[in-house]
Amino acid sequence: MDTTGATAAAGGGGGSGISVEEEQARMAAMVEKLQTRDALRMYTWLSQRCFSDCVTTFYRKTLGKGEGACVRACVRKYLLVTTASAARFGQLADPYAAVADEDDDEE
Repeated sequence: MDTTGATAAAGGGGGSGISVEEEQARMAAMVEKLQTRDALRMYTWLSQRCFSDCVTTFYRKTLGKGEGACVRACVRKYLLVTTASAARFGQLADPYAAVADEDDDEE
């Protein structure tokens, strides 16, 4: 049975010449690039969303009092929802952590 292809595909040995540390550094750089891209996309989307919902007048350079309050409320709501969603997804991803949290609450 020939397992050299599977070993090479898994990143182990073969003739790739890439060490585990180099592969980890490459993957970390890729993850960082994707996180930066996603953060910029989220910022752009949120800016457009809150601007279109809140800004109604264009006759001055600054936001009106009500517009500024609306933008702050829009961003605050979005951050609260994303924080709560991330916490819930974290619980779903690690059910043992959720059980441990419930045990801590009971004490």
